[in-house]
Amino acid sequence: MPNTESYTLYLDSTGESGWNPPYGKSKNRYYVVAGLAITPKSNLEAYRETERILKKYIPKQEWSSPKFELCYHHLIRGKGIYTSLAHPQRLAMANEVFDLILSLKPILFATVIDKPALKQRYGVNAFDPKLLGIRATIHRFAMSLKRENAVGVVSMDAEEYRKDRLIQEMVRTFKKNGIIIRGFTYQPMYVERIDRIIDTINFTESNVSSGIQLADFCARTTWQHYEKNKSDRFQLLSPLWDRVGNRIYEPSVFPK
Repeated sequence: MPNTESYTLYLDSTGESGWNPPYGKSKNRYYVVAGLAITPKSNLEAYRETERILKKYIPKQEWSSPKFELCYHHLIRGKGIYTSLAHPQRLAMANEVFDLILSLKPILFATVIDKPALKQRYGVNAFDPKLLGIRATIHRFAMSLKRENAVGVVSMDAEEYRKDRLIQEMVRTFKKNGIIIRGFTYQPMYVERIDRIIDTINFTESNVSSGIQLADFCARTTWQHYEKNKSDRFQLLSPLWDRVGNRIYEPSVFPK
């Protein structure tokens, strides 16, 4: 029996998922769900290297902190466990993390939700940006697995999603009812079961998951590119987006 490659897709999100005025108070135009898919071998390397990088730069008294993890937003701003680091140290640390991501050669996925455009097009029928971003990203991961005759697992940040009842309910429908959303005025109709994804979605604490920590860097980098027009890191990751030949599928911006 031929060997089947396996991947874990680690997902994280950034930006505000709420609506912009006059429908809500969000000041961000974009909401991003992004992640990286890696093999078990790369997963082990990611674990070893994230711990090495953290212990290289973060003072020892912070090693037992529940926030002893890679977080790009805090690293950029010098918050939390990064407070004692000067800007050159934070830059050097970020460079090492991005070098690690490139060396792992993951497959990157991202859904970029243009919230004002989504609301303008679909009005009261507009799908929740957070739910749409998760569903769309996992769906394209499932399609990639099918193309590669591979199997996969999805892991998401427990702190971000575990307490969200709507997400829990949505996840439970994936295996039974399918995942695509389409139909008249975008009324949900679910098709294509995700039979290449094993079990359901795993919710994992980010401080014990190097994959989710690296996904945080990918999500924040993608959000900065669209929201802030800060694109140097985004361009650095460009060879890793899911593709077949010259056709690049990621990131996917919705609505098109």
